[in-house]
Amino acid sequence: MVITLNHEEIRKGVTQSRESESGVNWLFGEIIIIAVISGIYFSSWWVFGGVFLGSIILMNIKPLRYLLFIILSLGCGVVGWIIGQWFDSLGASVVISVIAALASGGAHIYANKWLNDV
Repeated sequence: MVITLNHEEIRKGVTQSRESESGVNWLFGEIIIIAVISGIYFSSWWVFGGVFLGSIILMNIKPLRYLLFIILSLGCGVVGWIIGQWFDSLGASVVISVIAALASGGAHIYANKWLNDV
């Protein structure tokens, strides 16, 4: 059996691969930032290591990975809400938080594709 691929299919595969890498880079960036902030807040290397390693472990257990992605997406929505509060506007808070949560959720979907491929 011979499989033939045209240039369009190859280009789509390369594009999807790049998007998945972007998503996983976003995910690891989030985890590192959360681990560093947690470690600094609690003045503890143990907390930093626990958050970092715990997140890595959660990513490798598929049902818990989805829970982690939901929590991280909602967390980005909370950060968007806080940024919206700087404008003293309920509308800004709602719009920015929804956009942040959806954008983060999209990045997590791509990260999930990358994790499934690895």
